[in-house]
Amino acid sequence: MHNGVRFSERTVAAGIGVWKDMAGVLKKEWDSAASEIEDHMSAAPWGQGMEGLQFQAALMRSGGPLQMVRSGREIIDQIVQAGSTLHLTISNSVATDQAEAARINRLLTEI
Repeated sequence: MHNGVRFSERTVAAGIGVWKDMAGVLKKEWDSAASEIEDHMSAAPWGQGMEGLQFQAALMRSGGPLQMVRSGREIIDQIVQAGSTLHLTISNSVATDQAEAARINRLLTEI
C-alpha cells in the first residue's frame, strides 16, 4: 500500500530543467530579434516624404511592430516564469498530499 502522490522526482526535475533551458534559449533569441526590430524601426528607413509618412502611419496602426515586440516580451516572460511556477505548484501539491495523508493516518489511529 502506498500513501500519497506517486511521481518520479527525477522525471519531474528533468522536465522542469528542460523547460527552463528552453525558456532561456527562447528569451535570448527573442531579445535578439526584438532588438533588431527596434533598431530597424528607430532608423525610420521610410523617410520624411509624404509617401514615407503614410507608410509609417499604416505600419504603426494598432501599435505596429513595436506592439508585437512588447506583447512578445510579455509572453516570453510568462513562459520563463512557468518553469518556476510549475516547480512551486508541484512542491505545494506534494506537501499538501503529505499533510493530508498524515492527518488521515492520525484519524485512523484514533478509531
